[in-house]
Amino acid sequence: MLIGKVIGTVVSTNKVEPLVGAKLLIVQPLDIDTMEEKDDYVVCVDDANAGEGDVVMCAYGSSARQTDTTANIASDYSIYAVVDHITIGTGRTYEKHGGNA
Repeated sequence: MLIGKVIGTVVSTNKVEPLVGAKLLIVQPLDIDTMEEKDDYVVCVDDANAGEGDVVMCAYGSSARQTDTTANIASDYSIYAVVDHITIGTGRTYEKHGGNA
């Protein structure tokens, strides 16, 4: 799994049939300890109704195609959840309604 932040969208008029109606979001991976943005980007099929600015949990590889929505889509990344908070040990590193802890 990958933790990342939604930073944008992808719109494509011409695409293969399985992608018709799929919401595509640009996700920037985050360092889970510091919540700092990594210098990388991935395009994900959104299966969790995420939006720009949300911290999300993404599956990749064959795991990205394990839901009813993504089963027939040739995608390497899918958003499976919008994160509410992240706690490591006794410290909270992320809180959705308060930003970084």
